[in-house]
Amino acid sequence: MTRKKLKDWVIPTLGIFILVGALFSYYLISNILNTNLVSDNSYVTDALVDNTIDVQNEVTEKEEVKIIKPYKGENITISKYYYNNEDEEDKQQKSLIRYQNIYMPNTGILYSSDQQFDIVPVLPGKVSEVKTDDILGNIIEIEHANNIVTIYQSVKDVKVKVGDEVTQDTIIATSGSNKLEGEKENCLHFEVYQEGSLTNPEEFLNSSNN
Repeated sequence: MTRKKLKDWVIPTLGIFILVGALFSYYLISNILNTNLVSDNSYVTDALVDNTIDVQNEVTEKEEVKIIKPYKGENITISKYYYNNEDEEDKQQKSLIRYQNIYMPNTGILYSSDQQFDIVPVLPGKVSEVKTDDILGNIIEIEHANNIVTIYQSVKDVKVKVGDEVTQDTIIATSGSNKLEGEKENCLHFEVYQEGSLTNPEEFLNSSNN
């Protein structure tokens, strides 16, 4: 019995068909997998975007703290204004303080009243210094955010100490006295520093009301 011999072109042709079939199957499987992956990624991306928007809204909704006056009470007036070289002569004269017949430009605002009043921080902060001056009496210094420092002078009944955290509702002292000539017994001398520089307290107090 004789065996038939396959022609030389048959085996290479079968190999080509098998290779083409394998490549076609791989292409179909790859498309299916890629479609599923794109769908899953889209779902995850949407979730992340939604979360980011929520966080941004929370930050935007935070209210800015308003600056308040450094006292609580009625019938409190300014007896001496902050001395400004650009003010008119009449106001400059009202901005001079006198001690032992020596006139000096006022570096803050001097509040006074016929009745005792409470002293409060104009912003939340931390008490950085409590001391006594021979002329201006008891002094409280408070550090705030944004390199702001406020100083409360001529006070009595000091109720805070260095390191205390205070809010705008904290009564830190009551109105007191000083040795400046012509001043009442119930006073507050208030100063403001921003970025280390002395600032007009009137402009500072009005800055958050514009």
